[in-house]
Amino acid sequence: MTSEHRVAIAAGSLYYRTQGAGPALVLVGGGPSNADTLDPLAAHLAGDFTVATYDRRGYSRSHLDDPSRAAGIAQHGDDVRRIIADLGAGPVSVFGTSIGALIALDLAASAPELIETLVVHEPPLGQMLTDGERDGFDVDLGSAPSATAALDAIAASIGVSRGLAGGDARTRTATRSADVELFIQRDGPAVGAYHLDADRLTPLTGRIAVAGGREGRDFYPYLCAARLAAILGTPLAELPGNHAGMIRHPAEFASELRRLLLS
Repeated sequence: MTSEHRVAIAAGSLYYRTQGAGPALVLVGGGPSNADTLDPLAAHLAGDFTVATYDRRGYSRSHLDDPSRAAGIAQHGDDVRRIIADLGAGPVSVFGTSIGALIALDLAASAPELIETLVVHEPPLGQMLTDGERDGFDVDLGSAPSATAALDAIAASIGVSRGLAGGDARTRTATRSADVELFIQRDGPAVGAYHLDADRLTPLTGRIAVAGGREGRDFYPYLCAARLAAILGTPLAELPGNHAGMIRHPAEFASELRRLLLS
């Protein structure tokens, strides 16, 4: 059974959806994702968890009076905190990928008492890269002729194919031009500006897993994951596919993610 929910925020509201039964699990997607993007992954996890997916502020059904207003990673983390509070489930498990991994990490650093288990997949942490490793991270979004072209450039820099070459059509959602525009104008720069204070994650020792995609070893998000895992003193887990493995291979990805969440 799937249920739809709405949470009030200043000058707007957040839309989220739940499915399944069991302990709560919040999925925080990457790029311009919304609640639909990770729905196939959520469906494969719903036998063990009550899974929540959501539209990031200003995206799709999460309305803002002024969607263009700046919002950093901490603001997005606070939005997830509000969803967790609305779930009323106590400490929850959280999975975050890409920008969603940054959001999940910031939430965990600021409110560790809300987290039962945290799995972060390929967090794009620029602080983990040397100057010579930053070419892919420092993509010039402003030089692209459109937001879609800018998103294509980001995807190419991390080894992800978009469009018809991007995998099983059943796992792809329609392009949402307003969401893509908002991601490029607001959330992409927020990724570049973010800096994680890893010391603030100490209370979660033993409850954090860091993962990279098996097919993404040659790209900087995998490198960021490996270096974060080393800093936290935890083994780097590997999950199916590349940076978009949870979208391209939802069943296989869910099977291995489930083991990390329940281990």
